[in-house]
Amino acid sequence: MQSLATAFGLAHSADLQWVHSIVTEATLANACADPALHVLEANVFFEESDAVPLLKGFRGGPAELDLASFITQASLANKAIKLDFHSPNAVEPAVALLALLRPELPPILHADVFALLAPKKASDALEPEQFVRMVATRLPRAIISLGWSLKRVSDIDGRVEEALVMQLAAMLTERLGPTHYGLEIRAGYHPTRNGVAGERGAALLLDPLPTMPPAHSSASVGGNVISLLPRLRRVA
Repeated sequence: MQSLATAFGLAHSADLQWVHSIVTEATLANACADPALHVLEANVFFEESDAVPLLKGFRGGPAELDLASFITQASLANKAIKLDFHSPNAVEPAVALLALLRPELPPILHADVFALLAPKKASDALEPEQFVRMVATRLPRAIISLGWSLKRVSDIDGRVEEALVMQLAAMLTERLGPTHYGLEIRAGYHPTRNGVAGERGAALLLDPLPTMPPAHSSASVGGNVISLLPRLRRVA
């Protein structure tokens, strides 16, 4: 997320200060008024009975904030936003709102790709490639975040994670179009405490970069760059 850090005049994306789970007018107002905060995060839901995408907590309940209000108030306060999608149906109307309101700071759009692949109704499924293509096409400045849980019980050997990384690598090298992306990989581990099960998760973040000239020789490739092509051929 270096492009976002640069927009705030920060040396590194690790210096960004966050507030999570904005769900009420009061929490949004307090976050907008805090000069130390850079990014406001909210969970986006969209049910059949909803007219617009809404912000809610993980446990549901009535919604006090709609997405358009969140985007507008955050923009007026010069705050960046991160949207966590928990409903595949919310992605398209949220992207349309962002394209219409055009916040000055690049938004971060996050989707748990396992959740999007396995919704309650099969008709609501959204493939990772659909999510990336929709965001990249409509919001070329947006930072795309693709997350998943690590070593779930059903994936104890890690094979799902391996297959997913290869699928995302293929998107990066073959199907993302003219936009250049910087790739950032983040992982976290929350241990079990007081009987509450811990969680492990990871995310790939695709950060749009200014257009760069194509590399004409191997000499232009840094020593820390690893080619994905041999591994892609092996997996195929």
